[in-house]
Amino acid sequence: MDLPEPTARKTSSRADRAGRSSSRSGSPVTIPAALPSPGEPGDPFTTQPISASGSGSGSGFRSARSTARRQRTNSTSSRAGERIFIPSNFDTHPIPSPVAGKHTGMPIQRFVSNASLASGYFREGSTSSALFATFEETAALAAASSQDNTPLRRYVRYMARERKGTRDLMIIGIIAAGWVRWAVGTSGWSGRGTPPKFGDFEAQRHWIELTLHLPYDQWYFYDLQYWGLDYPPLSGWLSMWCGKLASHFPSLDSSFALFDSRGAEAQPLPSFMRLTVLLCDAFVYFPAVLFFLSRRLRGSGRGTRTRSIAQLSVLFQPALILIDHGHFQYNNVMLGLSAGAFALLSTNLPNPDGPGFGLSSSGKRSSGPASGGADSSTPLSTRTSKRHLTNLSRRLSYDYVAAAILFSLSLGFKQMALYYAPAVFAIMLGRCWGLAAHVGFDRGLALFSGLAIFTTLTFVTTFHPWLTSPTQFLQVIHRIFPLARGIFEDKVANLWCFLSVLPIIPRSLRPKELMSVEALARVSMITTVLVILPGCIQLFWAGAQTVKVEMEVDEVQQRKGKVSQNGTDAHGRPYFAASIKAPSSYDGASVAGSVMATPLRQPRHRGSISTASATPMKSSVTGGVGASGHSTRSLLPPPPRQQASICPSPAARILPYALLSTSMAFFLFGFQVHEKSILLPLLPLTLLMCAKGDSWGGGEAKIDWEWAVLGNNVATFSLWPLLKKDGVGLQYTMMLFFWNWVIGHRPFSELLAGRQTFIGWFGGLVHVAMVGLHALEAGLPYLLSPSSLDRLTTRYPDLFPVLNVVLCTPVFGLIWLWALKRQLEVGFAVGLGGFGVLLNGGGSGGGAGSGSGASGRKGTPRASPAPVAATPIIRSTKVGAGGS
Repeated sequence: MDLPEPTARKTSSRADRAGRSSSRSGSPVTIPAALPSPGEPGDPFTTQPISASGSGSGSGFRSARSTARRQRTNSTSSRAGERIFIPSNFDTHPIPSPVAGKHTGMPIQRFVSNASLASGYFREGSTSSALFATFEETAALAAASSQDNTPLRRYVRYMARERKGTRDLMIIGIIAAGWVRWAVGTSGWSGRGTPPKFGDFEAQRHWIELTLHLPYDQWYFYDLQYWGLDYPPLSGWLSMWCGKLASHFPSLDSSFALFDSRGAEAQPLPSFMRLTVLLCDAFVYFPAVLFFLSRRLRGSGRGTRTRSIAQLSVLFQPALILIDHGHFQYNNVMLGLSAGAFALLSTNLPNPDGPGFGLSSSGKRSSGPASGGADSSTPLSTRTSKRHLTNLSRRLSYDYVAAAILFSLSLGFKQMALYYAPAVFAIMLGRCWGLAAHVGFDRGLALFSGLAIFTTLTFVTTFHPWLTSPTQFLQVIHRIFPLARGIFEDKVANLWCFLSVLPIIPRSLRPKELMSVEALARVSMITTVLVILPGCIQLFWAGAQTVKVEMEVDEVQQRKGKVSQNGTDAHGRPYFAASIKAPSSYDGASVAGSVMATPLRQPRHRGSISTASATPMKSSVTGGVGASGHSTRSLLPPPPRQQASICPSPAARILPYALLSTSMAFFLFGFQVHEKSILLPLLPLTLLMCAKGDSWGGGEAKIDWEWAVLGNNVATFSLWPLLKKDGVGLQYTMMLFFWNWVIGHRPFSELLAGRQTFIGWFGGLVHVAMVGLHALEAGLPYLLSPSSLDRLTTRYPDLFPVLNVVLCTPVFGLIWLWALKRQLEVGFAVGLGGFGVLLNGGGSGGGAGSGSGASGRKGTPRASPAPVAATPIIRSTKVGAGGS
């Protein structure tokens, strides 16, 4: 294959100007003007540069790149002045210009309209094998205007401009989050000054009192009519540790004296209690959610700034702050332990291109085609590779065991963590099944046994003082699961309360009138199981198919071994070896880049491309000089410098949506639900947030963000009757305004926009209704005479709590349906298109990210048609279904 004389021009990158050699800084970059089509070898492709102004000028593109850098896109190593070349038979779609904010008619492949370009997937096939654009460069254009200029984004950009690292940025953010929590804590609290039982603040204080002074066997028997302990033992352990800490301060002795301290509210007791919640945030909740977001967003290839925006958005979540630091509880411990478990379950696929997978530790191939004349048809050795991949897969299983321990601790702290249990059990059991089916029955049994053993040991350690007596143990279980309390407490926005207060339903047909408490409990359990079953089944299969994708190293290496001497593969296409960033990193690099590709994109070097000799590509000279005197970069083999794309596993991609749908189903249809339980579905919903206007993954990240903000605002509104009773009204108002302003949410703007989305239109109307209810509640005393108001409140004492339930319940139901829909969409996108396909061995390769635009793997192409036909697991599925 002879390549025509290329065109050339100068480049001068920022890195070059910063200190690289002058010869390299001014070296020309030469690009072939034609390359063979992968479908029809020899069919010429003309190439042209993408220009921000649409004219193709280099200066316009440099201006676009400069603006993109200033706006802090997800690009990590963009080079000013380099061209992006697109085959001429691409479809033309206008995309926003990062310079003028206008549309430019640049040639873009058809799938770019679904933001595959922005998500890092370059589909191979009849229109993309000549694509020389690196992901970082293309993302600079595609994502420059993909996020709105919110206050939070301006802060992150300012910190970057001041040369502050991520650590400094997050330290300031964490300090600010702690200060906001402390400010909210200056308000009232649950039951303040309302004897005889006061409220949740007194309950937590009383539990510190009894655990500090009484032996274990009396914890669940002592004065049950006055805030008897009704949480699992780990909550009691935390109360005891807080009591031991308080014992070091003599001024607190009277605040925790047995029996005599009931109703204590004087300082310094409130400050000490607030401080304990803040310490739980600092040592449990903050690290856990930051770990989850870092792992999830890094696994999707997101930039540092996007990760920082998402992390700060989660740290200031209003509902949790108002409940834990206003109303007063320790939900942050349960949610933090759960988030840590979710982070460990969000594994990425292992990297077969690292040492032990055809590459030695120095980056050289252990076997396979040589650059000088060895038999290139010999497949790469797979014995070492398979052993290495098996070891990496085993490390992922260790993550699952650690996740089981953390989740067991979460259950041992508060039983409400059971809302997540079906999803967690499904993904763990799915991995056990996958190991047994695709690796060996012994491996599956070993993981299952490990999960069972460590879960049992965790619960035994937590419950051990009460296991010596059946009476003690049964009393603990009875206190944790009190069926006698009824199907819901107060006015909670779930299905059963909604049906009980809806005015159009006759009183005789309401659930509490039709059935006994025991019958309602059975109906609730059956309904909940039925609605969570589809999502849990899909998550189970995703866990099983993740193992199958991990074990595809044989085919990967055989495909790599079929690269011919002249630099082309079996289909006559130029072979660009995959580069890897983290050697054999189980949470960094991806198997998908190799499973789905031969060829892959050309790795970036400090040199330039030269084909001036117009001779067939056959030898590899890294950093050499071509016939025209231009520096060159090689096509074969890959350089010793290891770089790689990142790809979450299929199970990790759908896990947040499964957790959301499962926990929201428990909240809507479960038994013994109270209003504070909405914090459980809010955790995975909030963890889906990235940044406003984020168009990553075909715009699905933006939609996820809109739903997450709507869910948080409505959930906080649903807590208003409780917060009003606690005297936290001012903090409620300020937190909602502050959080929405910081993240840049303008709920009413969509109602005035020319082109409305469903979530924008629906969310705007919901916010109008919430503001209207608040205005009506505040203005009613001024609209009615005192006698009329007294008659109204006497006849309808719970008027506004009931209206709150009537508004919030349909919104929560719609969020549950959306979560289930998104879970199924992402499942299809990662190759879980149908259980029949899965049983027949197909559909798992997409789990490596082949179909999900959201996985965001940098510089890794999508599967070509030929390998798809040969390998069912490398399915090309819907683009852009993933969120962020």
